[in-house]
Amino acid sequence: MPCDLTSGRLLDCKDSVGGIRSIMIYAGAYYAPNYDAAGVFILNSNPITAYRYDLPRSTGSISEAIVTNSENGSTFYEDTLTIKLHRLDNTMRDEIKLIAQSRMRIFILDNNNNQWIMGEVNGAELTTGTATTGQSLEDNYGYELNFTSQEPNPLRACLPFTSKPFDNVSFVTPSPAY
Repeated sequence: MPCDLTSGRLLDCKDSVGGIRSIMIYAGAYYAPNYDAAGVFILNSNPITAYRYDLPRSTGSISEAIVTNSENGSTFYEDTLTIKLHRLDNTMRDEIKLIAQSRMRIFILDNNNNQWIMGEVNGAELTTGTATTGQSLEDNYGYELNFTSQEPNPLRACLPFTSKPFDNVSFVTPSPAY
C-alpha cells in the first residue's frame, strides 16, 4: 500500500539561524510520552527535573538522518546532538560520567526559540566525548560531547513557550531555572 503525500513546500523567508542555545537533560525512569486525539505530543504528568546546560555561542548542533532499508521495509530516524562545554573541572567530570551511564531524554532550545525533544521513545545516549586542554591559547579547554538516539519518528517539537523556555511543559522543572 503506498503512502499518500499530504503537502508540498514553497520557498520560505530567510529568517532562521542555526545553533542551539541550551539543552536540558532528564535521565530518570518516570518518563512516558502521551498524545492527544490529534496526535499532538503532550508528554506525561509526572513531575521531573531536567538539568539545564547553557551552551557557548556557535557550539551546539542537532542533525537528523533518515535511515531506510528497502529490503526490510523499515525507516527510523537517527538524531545526533553535539555540544561543547567550556572549562575542565572535577564536578563536570563526575557529572559526565553519570551522563555516559544513562539513557536520557534531552530537551533542546535552538536559536530560533524552537523547543525539541530528543530520545522521546528509546532515549538518547552519550556516544562519544572528549575532554581537551587544547594546544594553542585559542583552543578549546573543555568538553565536546556527542549524543545519539534512534527513534521510530522524527524529532518532535514541543509547543512554543510563552515567556520563558519550556514554561509550557508544565511537568518539567529546569534546574537551574530559566
